[in-house]
Amino acid sequence: MNTIVAFADETATPAAMWETNPTGELGPELFPPTLQLSVNLIRNTSRGTLTAEAQIVHRGPTTRVVEIAVLDEQQRLIAKLVATQLAPAAPPATAPAGRPGR
Repeated sequence: MNTIVAFADETATPAAMWETNPTGELGPELFPPTLQLSVNLIRNTSRGTLTAEAQIVHRGPTTRVVEIAVLDEQQRLIAKLVATQLAPAAPPATAPAGRPGR
């Protein structure tokens, strides 16, 4: 179960990061820490490949809520998770290129 929860949480993080940072630039200031994680384990599996689908269901100024479905190879629901994350900061704006002093 720990592996399934970690997999889902790691799926929620880039979903929240992409929302604020579509260029894909990474930095510690852009990492959205998970504030709360609710897990419903539907069934267990010990083999095969798992996939996860993330959907942002709340886009607040300070938090994001992401729902994650973990599926097995037969597309059966293995787990459903809801992660509340601190909204990532927007990447710092870069100054336009030009002559110094202007």
